[in-house]
Amino acid sequence: MVKDEMELKLNLEGLFKNEQEVTDMVRQRKICYDSEPYNIYRKGQLIQIGFQLNLYATFSQDIKDATPDSTEYRKVESDVMKLAEALSNACNPLHMCESTTIEASTITYSHDRKMRPDVTVHMPIFDQKNFGHPVDDNIKTTLNASVKLLESVGVQKTSWKD
Repeated sequence: MVKDEMELKLNLEGLFKNEQEVTDMVRQRKICYDSEPYNIYRKGQLIQIGFQLNLYATFSQDIKDATPDSTEYRKVESDVMKLAEALSNACNPLHMCESTTIEASTITYSHDRKMRPDVTVHMPIFDQKNFGHPVDDNIKTTLNASVKLLESVGVQKTSWKD
């Protein structure tokens, strides 16, 4: 079960100095999120067992040709991974799995974010203790709490709106 939403905060310990540092980084990286079903095949049927929370972070505006080999790429990836870790540490550990980038050193582009170059991090949310059961209220509550925590530090849904 997720903690009471009133007391739920990102766990910044060892990752960020304070919430202002997180908020500044979110604004600098223009971090956005979306979610999608997390499915498995079992006995020939597709079963939704959770959700995948996706975080998208971009490069400084002065970077015109973002590449996975650039120093800036490593900084963006590090920043968004720290945010994902702070979120994972704050929410139900039995439902939040380790965050991962799509593939190491991959940049993605989406019409939803006006084709900006993004470093994308995926965070699967499913019941790790009882893997494979269909989505339940605990999994939905963990997703909702995660979204509220992200939005509390300025992360925006789908695309960045200044």
